[in-house]
Amino acid sequence: MEKDHYEVLGLKRGAQIEEVKKAYKRLAKKYHPDVSTDKEAEKKFKEIAEAYSVLSDPEKKQNYDNYGNTYKQFEGFSGFDFGKGFDFDFENIFNQFGFENFSDFGSAFGSTNRRGKDFGSNIKAEISLTFEEAAFGTTKQIAYNKTVRCKNCGGSGAEGGKFKTCKNCGGKGYSIRQSNQGFMVFQSRSVCHHCGGRGKAPEKNCSECNSHGFINKRVSLEVKVPAGINTGNHLFPIKGGGNEGTDGEGALFVVVFVEPHEIFKRDDADIYTEIPISFTEAALGSTVEVPTLKGKADLKVPAGTQTGTIFRMKEKGVKHLNQEGFGDEYVKLIIETPKKISEKQRKLLEELEKEAQLAKKRKNFFSKIIEKF
Repeated sequence: MEKDHYEVLGLKRGAQIEEVKKAYKRLAKKYHPDVSTDKEAEKKFKEIAEAYSVLSDPEKKQNYDNYGNTYKQFEGFSGFDFGKGFDFDFENIFNQFGFENFSDFGSAFGSTNRRGKDFGSNIKAEISLTFEEAAFGTTKQIAYNKTVRCKNCGGSGAEGGKFKTCKNCGGKGYSIRQSNQGFMVFQSRSVCHHCGGRGKAPEKNCSECNSHGFINKRVSLEVKVPAGINTGNHLFPIKGGGNEGTDGEGALFVVVFVEPHEIFKRDDADIYTEIPISFTEAALGSTVEVPTLKGKADLKVPAGTQTGTIFRMKEKGVKHLNQEGFGDEYVKLIIETPKKISEKQRKLLEELEKEAQLAKKRKNFFSKIIEKF
């Protein structure tokens, strides 16, 4: 549904033409596509321009006030001629943006002879780290390909920086197409595809980059990896590490992959490991050596420990990324049953089993006595 012209200009229905002019001047400066950062600036500017073309004309305004959006049926209206028919200094509005003349701007439909800024593009690179490098931090050298400005032509694409006026546009950087529809005149402007809007072309293409102005180059860069980083994390964007453009450089994003470890598994800042202990160590209790990221440490195992029991070693894990403190290490004990035993060990185990069976019989005996009472 077509929007109400008064609503587009932020006016009450029936507002006077002077109010229409003031509203248009204010909104034109705000939403012109070459100035506004609003994503829908071009669409809004078209609506504003059309609303003004209707409400600034006494006859059209009268019909619009009487018939609303069906007014076109009563006057043979076939469109609006942007930039023509306005009874105030239209060019003065655009001078307030800091441009020398109206030709610096495109038409109401968004075409322009001004070249867009080219600040290069970002690059994503990957680095592989050992488990320890990720835990403690390190410095790594990475190599990758990026687009850089051609030194031979300074990025101009012209050998020796020499140019000539573009024959296609005559140095204007744009071409204008005009068409007539009844009493209305329509103009559209587009960037010259021969010179890209510069108005000039190389006398001779650069021999190094073939007039592109940029070449692909293998570069090497040293990056600092903070302690505690993990797979999927990326380093802070490195400004200027990306592809070069005419007006600047993109950033480099470094994504991290951490190689698995033989002993440890990691969950955020915590690490997990399993160690074997003997039956006697578990039954009688003992102190065993366990691996940590910083070497060996003693773990006290209480008597009667069962297989699968997990012990926590506080702050023996990985440093928290960009924070103070460390995670914990969790040690799971696995009781190993010997496959071969000596004759002496067998006798001792048999004696132990007899003791266990005797203790079981005593327990059952006392249970029966208690039941009778």
